[in-house]
Amino acid sequence: MTTEEFKRSILKMQPRLQRMAEYIVGDPDSAADAVQEAVITLWEQRSTIKSQEMEKLSLTVVKRRSIDLLRKQKPTVDIDAESPMLAEPPQDDLEERYRMARQLVDRLPARQRDVILMKYEEGLSMEEIEKATGMSSTHVYATLSRAYKSLRETIKQYKEE
Repeated sequence: MTTEEFKRSILKMQPRLQRMAEYIVGDPDSAADAVQEAVITLWEQRSTIKSQEMEKLSLTVVKRRSIDLLRKQKPTVDIDAESPMLAEPPQDDLEERYRMARQLVDRLPARQRDVILMKYEEGLSMEEIEKATGMSSTHVYATLSRAYKSLRETIKQYKEE
C-alpha cells in the first residue's frame, strides 16, 4: 500500500474508527488516543497491508488498542480492611484450583488440550498457535471453542453432583 493510499484510506475511516473506540472506551479523549496508537501501528505495517484488507485490519487494531487502554486503566477500589470479599484466597486454595483445572484440561482430546495449554500455560498468541500446530486461524478458534464448551459442561456436571 502506498503512502497516499494509506492516508486516503485512514482519513476516510477515521470517523468510524473514532466512534468504535468511543463505544468501547466510553471517553472521546481516550478513544482518540486508541485511534492514534492504532494508526501508528498500521502506518508501521503499511508496506505489508493490502488495500482491500485495510478496513477490517483498521477496525481490529482500533478495537484491540481500545481494550488495551481499558486494561491499563485498572479501575481501583478503596480496600477496606474489614472487607472479606476483597481478601485474597489462601495460596493452598489456588494451588488446588489449578490442580483441578489441569486435570480437567488433561481429559480433553489431544488437539484441544494442546491448544489450551499453548494459549494459557505457554502464553502463545493465536498466530503462534497457528504456526505451531499448522492449523488455520478458523480451526484454532473452533478447537478452542470446543475445548471451552467441554470444560464448561464438565464443570456444570461437577457442580450438580
